[in-house]
Amino acid sequence: MSYAVPTNELSLTDRKNFAIGAKRAGIARALALGIARTEQELVIREAHPGTDFTNPAGSGWTNEYYITPGAAGALAWALAPDTGNPPQLGRNQVAAFYKIMDAAEDPVVTAVRFRVGLTGATTKASFFIQQFIDIKLEPEVYLTEPVVYDPEDWLFIEFYGRAATALAGEELSFGCFIVERVGGTIS
Repeated sequence: MSYAVPTNELSLTDRKNFAIGAKRAGIARALALGIARTEQELVIREAHPGTDFTNPAGSGWTNEYYITPGAAGALAWALAPDTGNPPQLGRNQVAAFYKIMDAAEDPVVTAVRFRVGLTGATTKASFFIQQFIDIKLEPEVYLTEPVVYDPEDWLFIEFYGRAATALAGEELSFGCFIVERVGGTIS
């Protein structure tokens, strides 16, 4: 089971290894699903919220900027994308999440939950991060095992807030790699 580790407990090599592990997990999943026959036929790139997580229209993140919905309720789970709707991953894409960040000066997010399905029927992973980003004032945590989504999965990513988010939303963002066939986005 994956757990969150704050950056002050990690060396630069540790952080690189978590990112490399996420890339490897994404590649392995893409190959297992037949998206490509060989690793050389794949592109691995950092996810762009406004490009990769906006299908169908009106879902996911509005821009190339991870932000939660404004004034999301206190003491409740809420969808992380600013549209308030889960996005669906592309037809030939695998997503591998490896890091959670909260850039707010006074973060209200205490936990993040990665679920799958249009209604979030299945939970892939859940992380309680308050003790790292609030008490220790760490802006980011790395995940010991990446959270991997398959093509056409609905990314039902939620956060739990100890208070309502600001009207402008909370700067809750993610480190995520997209693995896809060469030519999908990058030639």
